[in-house]
Amino acid sequence: MSQTIKCFCCDLNWSRFDPPGPAVAPSAPQDWAFVDPQAYFDWHRALGNNVAFCQAYAFGGYAFYPTKLGPVAPGPGAELLPRLFDLSRRAGMPFWSYFCVGADLATCVVRPGWIVPGSRAHGHHGFLAPESPWTDLLCARVKEFLRAYPVEWLLFDWFVYGSLKTDEFCVEPAEFVREPFRQIIGRPMPETAEAISLEESLRYKREALARQFRRLRDTVKAASPATRILFNVPYWRPEEAIWADHPMLNESDGLFAECSRDDVVEWLLRIKKPDQIVMTTILGRMEEGECDPGTWRKWHERGCHFFGYAWGVPPDFRPHPCYQSGIEVVRQAFRAIR
Repeated sequence: MSQTIKCFCCDLNWSRFDPPGPAVAPSAPQDWAFVDPQAYFDWHRALGNNVAFCQAYAFGGYAFYPTKLGPVAPGPGAELLPRLFDLSRRAGMPFWSYFCVGADLATCVVRPGWIVPGSRAHGHHGFLAPESPWTDLLCARVKEFLRAYPVEWLLFDWFVYGSLKTDEFCVEPAEFVREPFRQIIGRPMPETAEAISLEESLRYKREALARQFRRLRDTVKAASPATRILFNVPYWRPEEAIWADHPMLNESDGLFAECSRDDVVEWLLRIKKPDQIVMTTILGRMEEGECDPGTWRKWHERGCHFFGYAWGVPPDFRPHPCYQSGIEVVRQAFRAIR
C-alpha cells in the first residue's frame, strides 16, 4: 500500500462533559443522533483525512445504521453511517468502520451470563466472553453490515479476554468455559479459579482468542472479500506473552497501536509481515506519553499509517477545546504527508 493512511475521527463511542458531571462517559444513543453527516464528513476531510470513518456500532451497544440485530441510534442517527458511506463513495474516499469485540454495554446488561467471570473488577461493565454466544451475535452483525456496506477496512477494538490488560488476567470457571477448557487444556474444568495454573490460564486465553479471531476473519472474508481487518488490543508493552506469535498478529491485514510509544510501535514494525501495515495513534489516549502528535514525522519515515481520535460535547461532535493544540499538530502533519 503506497499511500499513507490518514484517519482521524471525532469518536462517537464516548461523550465529554464539562463540570460538574464526569469528564468522559460512554455515549448514549441520543448523544450523536442528530449529527449532520455532511458537516461530519466535511470537518474530517478539511483536517486532512484521506479516508472516511464511522463506527458501525458504538461500544455502548447501538448502531449508526439500520440493523435487525441490535439497538439503533434514534431518529436520523440510524442513517448516519449510510449517509457517510455514500458521501465517501461520491468523493472517491475509502471507508473505515468499527466494531468493539470485548464489550457492548447493552448486551452486558441484558446477557450477564455472557460476561467473563471476574471481569467486572477490570471494567464496571465487564467483558464479553469469546466462548459465549456473544461471538455468534457479533459475527452475525459483521456479516449483515458488510453485505450492506462493503467497507475497505474494519477495526476490531478491545480484542481482549476479561480485561484490557489480558496478559495479567486469570481465567475463572464458567459454564461456557467447561467444554473449551477440556479441549484446550486436556482435563476437566476445575471448580475453582485457584485450581487453574498460570500456564493453563495463558494457554486457554491464547486459544480462546485465536478461535474468536478466526471466526471474525472468516466472517469478514466471506461477506466482503476485499475488506481488510486489524485489531486493537491495546498493547501495554511489547512482546506480552499472550500475543507471542499469535494468529491475530500473524494473520491480520494490519497491526494497530493505540499509542505512539517507541517500544510498542518499534516492536510492531519489527514483527510485521511484508503485506501488513502498522498504524500508530498520535492523538487519543490521554495518559502521559501514550499518544504524542509530535512523533508523526518519525513514524512517517518508518512507513507507519496514522490514526487519532478525540471526544466532543454532545450534540457537537467537534473535539473539546482541550484537544486544540494536538488537533493543530495533526492538521499540520496530515497536510505534510502525501
